[in-house]
Amino acid sequence: MRLRTKLAAVAVGAVAATGGLVLPTTAAVAAPEAAAACSSPGWSNRDGRAGGTNTDYVNIRTGPTTECVSLGQAQASHGLTLHCWVAGQDGTWSHVRDNTTGVSGWIKDSLLNGYGSNVPC
Repeated sequence: MRLRTKLAAVAVGAVAATGGLVLPTTAAVAAPEAAAACSSPGWSNRDGRAGGTNTDYVNIRTGPTTECVSLGQAQASHGLTLHCWVAGQDGTWSHVRDNTTGVSGWIKDSLLNGYGSNVPC
């Protein structure tokens, strides 16, 4: 799925959920909200395609934001299984499993080959 299509899907979801488009502000990222974002949003292995990162030392996180704890790092040489994507900090994030290390978590789509999963969570 192309970036533009993902962003449109995120915007439509925000409008449907709120009755109007709500733009995030810096005040929206307070400590309690950050902690809630790190309690991994629901995901399932809906995609199942193989993937990889476009660089080394990519953090695999507990949630779709850099505020979340890193569980490990994926390398460009590691094979990943793509599960699904969600809207997160500064764009979309895919839930993945690093097939080399066995670590599962969230990676920002801009760090994934082909821009991550094609299937929303």
